[in-house]
Amino acid sequence: LALLLLLLPDHREEELGRFQGDQKQVTGGGLRLSWSTQVCVCALTLPPSDVLVCPLRPVERFRDLCPEEVADLFCTAQRVGNVVEKHFHGTSLTFSIQDGPEAGQTVKHVHVHVLPRRAGDFSRNDDVYEELQRHDKDDSPDKWRTEEEMAAEAEILKKYFQEN
Repeated sequence: LALLLLLLPDHREEELGRFQGDQKQVTGGGLRLSWSTQVCVCALTLPPSDVLVCPLRPVERFRDLCPEEVADLFCTAQRVGNVVEKHFHGTSLTFSIQDGPEAGQTVKHVHVHVLPRRAGDFSRNDDVYEELQRHDKDDSPDKWRTEEEMAAEAEILKKYFQEN
């Protein structure tokens, strides 16, 4: 799963460099949103966007996070959801965690998908979960966004956080 870190301001401006993902290179660099959480723009995305909120500490399962990390992860997901819904003109949001292989987790690192939603975006509302399960496994180069495309989306979303 290729990701580009979304650059979000906080009290600290701590640089994040490249790091290896479990299946594919996770790329980019930027700023942490909080003490334990980063935000990423996904290379293989569900339209119109799939923004990921991830703990900085690499843990495979949700149960492995400490209570403070869980609280920070969901406070960050809420903040990101507000921005994503506004920017992509959504009317609702889907927050999703695939926790373990039987739940569809393909990347061995906890992450929350934040998906902007609109009426009729899927023929059946729950099709979004089937699509999430499929999209991480698609290796067709024509479906992957370039690093430049991800960086452009990250820059646009970053401005919303700088306004606050």
